[in-house]
Amino acid sequence: MDSTPDLLSSNVLDPILYPLPIASATAPAALLKDFRQRLPRTTWASQTPDTLMAPVWSAASSVAHFEARLLALFRAHLKILHALQTETSREGSWRQYADLLKIVRTYNRWPVLGEGEPLPADSLVSPDAARLLYGRPDIVLGEAGPMVVETNFDTGLGGYTRPDDIWAIAAELFAPPADFLVTGRPLDGFAAYFAELADGSPCDIHWIMKNDDAVRRELAPVLNRLNRHTTGVEHIIHYAGEPVPPLRGDRTAWLHRACSIYSVNRDREHFATLLTELMPLVRGCTVPVWLSVLDSKLFLAWLSDPAARPASLSAEECEAVESLLPWTRVLSLLQGEELEQVRRNRADFILKKSDSFQAKEVHFGCNLSSQAWTDLLEQRRMQPAWMDETANIWIVQKRVRPRAYDLIEYTDAGPVERRTGVSCCPYLLGGKLRGLETWVTPFTPDMSMIHRMQFVPHFIRPGV
Repeated sequence: MDSTPDLLSSNVLDPILYPLPIASATAPAALLKDFRQRLPRTTWASQTPDTLMAPVWSAASSVAHFEARLLALFRAHLKILHALQTETSREGSWRQYADLLKIVRTYNRWPVLGEGEPLPADSLVSPDAARLLYGRPDIVLGEAGPMVVETNFDTGLGGYTRPDDIWAIAAELFAPPADFLVTGRPLDGFAAYFAELADGSPCDIHWIMKNDDAVRRELAPVLNRLNRHTTGVEHIIHYAGEPVPPLRGDRTAWLHRACSIYSVNRDREHFATLLTELMPLVRGCTVPVWLSVLDSKLFLAWLSDPAARPASLSAEECEAVESLLPWTRVLSLLQGEELEQVRRNRADFILKKSDSFQAKEVHFGCNLSSQAWTDLLEQRRMQPAWMDETANIWIVQKRVRPRAYDLIEYTDAGPVERRTGVSCCPYLLGGKLRGLETWVTPFTPDMSMIHRMQFVPHFIRPGV
């Protein structure tokens, strides 16, 4: 990890990570003990190791440059929709991607809401289009810079209690200087987003969610905190299958689609009943449902393919696409030498479904035998793009090799240096970076990095 900030210029490695200066005089063993006392109070304690990673920080200027490049990538996504709206698209591979998008739209069709009303074409390329961005991309800090392996551009993202909890715990344990605590706490960023959405007027935000005990435990403290920290905005959650209580109708209300279409499709009848009751009372969705397709990894392949991406991309958008996206293609469209390279070099590629969730249907070539990889590719290539009432589009992506960082981990053996990769995933809400979710990423991928993640407290320092 970099130890001395070089703040002269932003570069493609942003966000730059630095070790947090440790002012606490507490002995390492006591820090670990205090952490282990706090961890069980979270809702995710059983899903992470009980050792403590020392905090890191990034300069606000570095984070701002990172944000600007991600906004350019989002605008590139919107340019695809704009080209489809204005029928300025091309034939050939463009048309193949457009046909696949129809399948993605069918899969993303919500009960009651449907596909949503298309946005006016001009709004997709307007200067304030970034306000439509809501998501938390999965980003590996690679050897050549951050690489976006999934965008998660939709309101159905979850798990934000984890980076918020680890931020708050680290702030208590390590007592960083006050300026490190001014910004960057994830749930404070959520509160700011909803306050901006309200634009000074009292409003209600109606969250809809699957009926699940674990989700209830996770979201109860989230909504309590948001309601305490967002003046004039009340957050109300509705679980599918439960009756909707009497609601006030004297102020603006918004629907917040807080769950994925994957969860909705597993319980469509109850969600349909819930939405039928709520929709007459709300002004609309916090993010238009028509944009929910941007969550699909199909767009990563569409933009990664030079023969298919929109000709209207600006220089800034092209730079973002070419530097932030790993090589990504639709498996069924691969032919010739490109397909042979994927077959031969399995350690360099990942196969994933374009519209899977929670790391389902993700296959790392490096974890399979040569024959198993070849068989998997052939099997998926031969399957139809719509199967079993779901989108069945398969994406091949170049595996991102993480850049090596030297982090400090507090263990029973004391503080030890751990050389590891890092993923740094920003919460982009209303077109602004509101916080960072950072975790340890092994150099050789395995599913433990998804199901038993180890988080790194990540602060943002303003003024530098």
